[in-house]
Amino acid sequence: MKHQMPDHPRYPDFTFFRDFADHPTFKAFECLLGENGQSASYQDLKTAYFTLKADVSAYALSRPDDDRYAKALWHDFVLSRILADDNPLTRLFEKEQLLPTHPFYPSMLGDLRVLLSVYHFDWQTFLDENPLDTQNIFELNIFDHIKDEALHKAFDQDDETAAFTALNAYVLRHGLGIFESHQCFKIDDATGALVPIPRRQYKPMTSLIGYDLQKNQLTDNTRAFVEHRAGLNALLKGDMGTGKSTMVKALLDTFADTDLRMIEITKERIGALPTIISSIKDRPYAFIIFVDDLSFDDKENDFKRFKNVLEGSLEDNTPNVRIYATSNKRHLVSESMSERTDAVHAKDVMEEKLSLSSRFGLVLSFTAPNQKEYLTIVREMAKTAGITMRDDDLTREAITWELRHLNRSGRTAEQFITHLIGCGETN
Repeated sequence: MKHQMPDHPRYPDFTFFRDFADHPTFKAFECLLGENGQSASYQDLKTAYFTLKADVSAYALSRPDDDRYAKALWHDFVLSRILADDNPLTRLFEKEQLLPTHPFYPSMLGDLRVLLSVYHFDWQTFLDENPLDTQNIFELNIFDHIKDEALHKAFDQDDETAAFTALNAYVLRHGLGIFESHQCFKIDDATGALVPIPRRQYKPMTSLIGYDLQKNQLTDNTRAFVEHRAGLNALLKGDMGTGKSTMVKALLDTFADTDLRMIEITKERIGALPTIISSIKDRPYAFIIFVDDLSFDDKENDFKRFKNVLEGSLEDNTPNVRIYATSNKRHLVSESMSERTDAVHAKDVMEEKLSLSSRFGLVLSFTAPNQKEYLTIVREMAKTAGITMRDDDLTREAITWELRHLNRSGRTAEQFITHLIGCGETN
């Protein structure tokens, strides 16, 4: 059964979903109902209606194909805002299936009643009574693929108990807010908050040629972490272009259907690590903080703070966070000649700096491939890309490319294959 909303412009009845009530599109919805309830002029009502229609239309046109919750546009929008609402109740949904014996259960159901009244707003009756538009886009079934049929079916029942149980189960399974639909995040430069990195396809681990021992060790370590068994902080160090950062990111493909989440930070944001860890330490996800190309100059003090994080916060106090870092340098902290010759306690100074690497429980080394290994990488990439060149020609041009670029690595091989594709050397 569909509901007409009560004739008042505000909804003070939310105990937990206050952010839902403050969302601009919901405010536009309230404004429309307020204008309607106050018998406003036709022009004011029309302005309020098309403001809301513009917001919902923009939402529909930007909707990812695999993140739809219901077939009807208004239903999908309402569910998306509910699942984006990070509040004490939805935080509990992340961790466990709540029972009716919970002391706040009646208040929780009260919020669901209000949400259902919004979800089931009778747009057709509203437009019949207020001929503002020739098309009712709000009740159009414009989405085919639904992420979780159980959720929208429970809301369609218009029963707060069923909706509560289904919402709880959905969040427990898929996650909440930005952690529901995204795997990878960065720090916003302006606010310092975590923001999602737009979803993309990550290379599978099987696409990385060579370094099988490193791939297996990193994957096994990550699996142990995701399964809450153990897991060490990991350092991948060695020659440039050997696939260290690509291997770390490939974990997002390997563990795509798990609770693994990755936060990329730059060396310049190392000082923000304690704040980041504090904000995620109680969330039920396995977080990898990924620092690419990590190194410190000899006059920097950030390495001391970084070392303290590795020693204490991660290993002892934050079981759901690990740091994975890559470095192209033999030592993470640069050495100066003055420390070798002039320091009274030169040995102690050097040992303190070199000890940073030892804080990583898993250290994986990467060396540049020899020519035979390089050509194997080229041939495998060429096969995958559908390159049609004869093997002799491919070998000769790959060696020429390597000499011209003064570098032999997986990255050089990939650039060579990209060049061949651009020249039309494919099927």
